[in-house]
Amino acid sequence: TRVSELYDYIRKETYYSRKEIRSLISDDYLRGLIEGEGCFGNQRDNYGRQIPSFILKMHVRDKEMVEAIRDYLKLPDKVHEYQHHGRHYALLQVRDTGSLKNIIIPLLRGKLLGHKGTQFKAWLEKYPYLNSLHGRVS
Repeated sequence: TRVSELYDYIRKETYYSRKEIRSLISDDYLRGLIEGEGCFGNQRDNYGRQIPSFILKMHVRDKEMVEAIRDYLKLPDKVHEYQHHGRHYALLQVRDTGSLKNIIIPLLRGKLLGHKGTQFKAWLEKYPYLNSLHGRVS
């Protein structure tokens, strides 16, 4: 039917381009998005040690948005695509200590509400060296 054709088309589109999204992003918008889509965790480095990581994962149709967020934050990280259980995702993963300390943490410290704020606090307690921040890099 025409409705299902329209839905199939819309399901693959984003409303704005990466450049337009970048111009509309604010710190408050990012904090809200991170409340719902962000994750504070850890990964293993090449030596098997646990290192902190921040992850923002969304459906691949929002890859331009994830890239615009990366650009807004001036992060050097690549936005990856991957598939899991038949779903296609765009993933921004930040593991660099400098980026975490100087960009991610100052953006979020004392600003996350609800359970994500609790997760953030626990993550910082697990990696106390992240608390020695130098302020947000512009």
